[in-house]
Amino acid sequence: MQRLKELSKMELSQSIRTAMRRATELALAEERRGGGRNMISCTVAVTWHHEPHKSVNYDGLDLSESGLRISSPTILPEGMTGRAIFNAGTISFNRAAVISWCRAIRDSDGRINHWEAGLRLL
Repeated sequence: MQRLKELSKMELSQSIRTAMRRATELALAEERRGGGRNMISCTVAVTWHHEPHKSVNYDGLDLSESGLRISSPTILPEGMTGRAIFNAGTISFNRAAVISWCRAIRDSDGRINHWEAGLRLL
């Protein structure tokens, strides 16, 4: 029983640290969202580190100096890393990237239509 209480305390501590980290990241993301974002309509090819032989195309929605917002048919886990390639004439990159946030976009009936994610360029 004592061991169970210790596990519960450890899990609670972990949950609190996770919540605090996410709150800090959200606050920082809010600050960045107010910065210069340029609307774009393009394809961004990403090769995820867990599947290095497969490239996945996403719709690019907007671009900032630190990354871009993409649209995805599936959820993209926060912290997932890969290599993003984008070429739109005057703007292009081939850089390491990480998912910094992901949220569901719902239709008028409340059903998930697609996902949007922040792809931070490293």
